[in-house]
Amino acid sequence: MSDKFRSQGIPNVTALAERAKALARDGKIDPLEGLKSDKVYLFSGGADQIVARSIVEAAKDFYLRAGVAEANIQFDTRKDAGHAFLTTDTGTACGVSASPFVSDCDYDQAGAILKWLYSDLKTPAEKPAGKFIRFDQSEFSENGAADLSKEGVVYVPPQCSKEENCRLHIALHGCEQNINTIGMTFVEGSGFARWADSNRLVVLFPQVSASVLNPKGCWDWWGYTGNDYLTKNAPQIAAIWRMVERLAMSPAQS
Repeated sequence: MSDKFRSQGIPNVTALAERAKALARDGKIDPLEGLKSDKVYLFSGGADQIVARSIVEAAKDFYLRAGVAEANIQFDTRKDAGHAFLTTDTGTACGVSASPFVSDCDYDQAGAILKWLYSDLKTPAEKPAGKFIRFDQSEFSENGAADLSKEGVVYVPPQCSKEENCRLHIALHGCEQNINTIGMTFVEGSGFARWADSNRLVVLFPQVSASVLNPKGCWDWWGYTGNDYLTKNAPQIAAIWRMVERLAMSPAQS
């Protein structure tokens, strides 16, 4: 991100919002009017040593300027949480901002996210009964432009392996959190699968690889995959959409 769009590490929200509007006018992203009814979940841990609360607050400001209704933005926080995905019983001690960036804070963050996004959820299963299926991601990335890991993971609840019309939730891992680095800690321990079982949700866990330009294995938020990283033609977005299209096929088609 150029200095034009940030000041002392804090994003220049005004400039970023104008950039988004310009991209929409040029047809490089969808019209911003489509964001009005979207729901956004944001989180900031009081003990986060990597991303300051001011950065997350700037993200909220950006979404508001882009057209998301304030009532549709959930800003969650916990004073004792570090830079991590929070769970009820998996990961490091609460407050730690280190690998695997999954922390036992006696808090079901997967549930908080899903309940905010979907309003009709049933109580989660005690233990997931479906299958975590690893699949080859290479066919979804044109010429390897998306810098995906060799394998991705999709969780399929028992009923969704037999019946159609299940919903799809996509869970992107954080930096230094892909399966090559921390194994299945985030995929299996995040808690998404428990909610998936009782709510007919298939959960896609796409994986991005670490590289010279992306040593921590982050999803592209600064342009290491090229200038299209923030448009409809972004290699990673295009790859994930191809995965979605494959999952949308009937069992006979796929």
